[in-house]
Amino acid sequence: MTTGERIKKARKKAGLTQKALGQKCQMPDSQIRQYELGMVNPKVETLKRIAYALNVPVTELLEPTVFEINKDILELFTGKGKLELVDDYSVLNNLYDKLNDRGQKKATELVELLTKIPEYQKKD
Repeated sequence: MTTGERIKKARKKAGLTQKALGQKCQMPDSQIRQYELGMVNPKVETLKRIAYALNVPVTELLEPTVFEINKDILELFTGKGKLELVDDYSVLNNLYDKLNDRGQKKATELVELLTKIPEYQKKD
């Protein structure tokens, strides 16, 4: 599912029209429509505004190639100590891109396993 499709799904789940979402984000509904149709990809700051307006985490709007992950999980992948990272997602993507198909499959399996461990789960 693309970012645009995820925006549309979250918008509908929130019971908002494109116009209402645009108003909440202070942008024209035509821009929301372009994002949802995949004609334009929103910039990170715009995606944050949309996610905030929809009351969802930004990661819910990202395509599946970007993993929702915290610093503890990232440390397992890098083998480093505490990391001061501005953008965990780009670091993770760079590491993931260095893996071959087999390595990417294994990394995905490990992340899926970690999401089932209570100490790594987000608290609502």
